[in-house]
Amino acid sequence: MAYDNPIPGFRTNNTINLRLWASRPDREFDLEAFNTGDYIQAILARQRAESLSSVLYPDDRTYQGKELRLKQQHFFVSATVQDVVRRYVDVHGADFALFPSKVAFQLNDTHPTIAVPELMRVLMDDHGLGWTAAWGLATKVFAFTNHTVLPEALEKWPVSLIEKLLPRHMQIIYDINWRFIQDLRARLGDDVERIGRMSIIEDGANGEKSVRMAYLAVVASHTVNGVAAIHSQIIRDTIFRDFAQLEPAKFQNKTNGVTPRRWLAFCNPPLRALITDALGSDEWINDLDRLRGLAAVAEDPAFGARWREVKATAKGRALARVEELTGVRGAPNALLDIQVKRIHEYKRQLLNVLGIIHRYDLIKSMTPEERKKPGNVVPRTCVIGGKAAPGYEMAKRIIKLVCAVADKINSDPDVGDLLKVAFVPDYNVSLAEIVIPGSELNEQISTAGTEASGTVCFF
Repeated sequence: MAYDNPIPGFRTNNTINLRLWASRPDREFDLEAFNTGDYIQAILARQRAESLSSVLYPDDRTYQGKELRLKQQHFFVSATVQDVVRRYVDVHGADFALFPSKVAFQLNDTHPTIAVPELMRVLMDDHGLGWTAAWGLATKVFAFTNHTVLPEALEKWPVSLIEKLLPRHMQIIYDINWRFIQDLRARLGDDVERIGRMSIIEDGANGEKSVRMAYLAVVASHTVNGVAAIHSQIIRDTIFRDFAQLEPAKFQNKTNGVTPRRWLAFCNPPLRALITDALGSDEWINDLDRLRGLAAVAEDPAFGARWREVKATAKGRALARVEELTGVRGAPNALLDIQVKRIHEYKRQLLNVLGIIHRYDLIKSMTPEERKKPGNVVPRTCVIGGKAAPGYEMAKRIIKLVCAVADKINSDPDVGDLLKVAFVPDYNVSLAEIVIPGSELNEQISTAGTEASGTVCFF
């Protein structure tokens, strides 16, 4: 079932549509099962159908979790691909000559890559196109955005699982890989080792074959991009090196941007008003180069005083929200130190916690007089927020450690307001819009060379 969300433009007459999908049973109720006395089966059939979209990203450590995750990926992709092709045919008929000029699919990381064989299936099986024509269209409409520099993070699916759930798609993937391998042999000769490294189908050490979804996305896409200049260079030099050497023009960079409309104008109205007053108009919201005009008032005491008032307002709002969610009250004069992002070892929340423990130890080692002496200790409220993947045990242990450290420090009368620690649960965009504008120190401490693009911003 489609759910349409209109997205109005900013000061334009344009509105685009964001179409989302929810899974529903093809029949509202299995009356036949109910009438024969199988009441449980009648209810389970509905629950199985709705589970596809009810909880995303299930724990994929188990076979059942992997199966549900692949079903989810295919469900959303298939609904979109079939809908796009249907709408194209409604307007242009069975002639697909205009398809590349009317349709674009951006593969946002590897999760929607099953869209490649799905589009091939729809074009060939449902609309009668031959392989060459269908593949020619696919390679003109797909582009791929990569979000990782870690080889182990590139998604792979067991061939046996795809064959079980999506046998036709596995046939198509085999065909894509066979033709790709033939092309590699024509260009590389008998460099068997390199061809094996580039194959979409991987032969595992245990004899189990897997589909390298990132490689499938690279092969099928006309353009591959990273999300920051250094990230794009790293993927050219490491995880996609063989592909980049063969087709260097395919690899580009598109730096992740931050919309000032949401992350400044909307989420921090006092700062928006201050900037607008200083510049004489709010045209800077559409043209950030106009912010250079703030240089003229940077040393103005009145402007500086208003700026500090704006920051204090945002900080008070953030501290109030943190207290509401966690019960931890940070002092207004304490430095608000945040690290809000997905919990992961390479993002090094653990390093942050160890730093907090070290700070606590230093404060405890001081005499009461030393703690009170101005300049010896800068009061600090440390806020950590983020989510752990369902099957990521280490991430959950890090969250538990943060909470345990917070309990210890926050209940120690020797420390008082000199150090407070809070873990905000269920971190999301709405919470970010409150916490980030109020922050004074934003922790970006990921292991060097592993962060594709740290997009947490603050004002």
